[in-house]
Amino acid sequence: MGSSNDTPNFGKRFAVLNLDWMHILTNAIQGTDEGKKYIHSCSRWNDAVHQLDPRPLTVFSTLAFTRGQPEVEANKPFARLIFPFGSFEAGSKDTQIDSRFLVDDKDIVLQKTRWSATTGSSLEQILKAQGIDTVVISGLSLSGAVMSTIYRLFDLDYNIFVISDNVVELPVDQTEVFSKVLCGTLLPKMNLSVVSLEQALTALIKSR
Repeated sequence: MGSSNDTPNFGKRFAVLNLDWMHILTNAIQGTDEGKKYIHSCSRWNDAVHQLDPRPLTVFSTLAFTRGQPEVEANKPFARLIFPFGSFEAGSKDTQIDSRFLVDDKDIVLQKTRWSATTGSSLEQILKAQGIDTVVISGLSLSGAVMSTIYRLFDLDYNIFVISDNVVELPVDQTEVFSKVLCGTLLPKMNLSVVSLEQALTALIKSR
């Protein structure tokens, strides 16, 4: 795959994957400079995708649990990680896609039960059934949902593009440091592509 310096091309069988654009998480970062930039960039990308006709397969993930979180074992690392944010109860406003991001009946919204968008959801089945070979990823958090999903899709041999402007770390003041390591070093080492928002928008038009 091309480097971030190349003009990217997503091909004809790509899907757009937006990870955890949920009220509970976007509200937690919206008052920061990093959060404002992230939300604005993701909105530009999402609006551009929705203007395409035909539109590529577009999937949103949301972390959500049955009331009481029976899917989560208490006092384990993941349970301790999500505890400060809330209960993530399925159907609550907290777990809905933030209203600043357009979602319509052509989009797919999948509930998941761990960081990876493939855990507790039908994402793998959907990608296979729709003949997808390339996935373009945005989301938060970079070290959590984004990297967990990347590793699983990497193992399944998908081509992966990560939009560098559309990923953020929690807490957001760690974004620059984590981005340098993960987007600047690790992903290229895995032969995966990291592109800017502007490059992604250009590729979106080329790939029609």
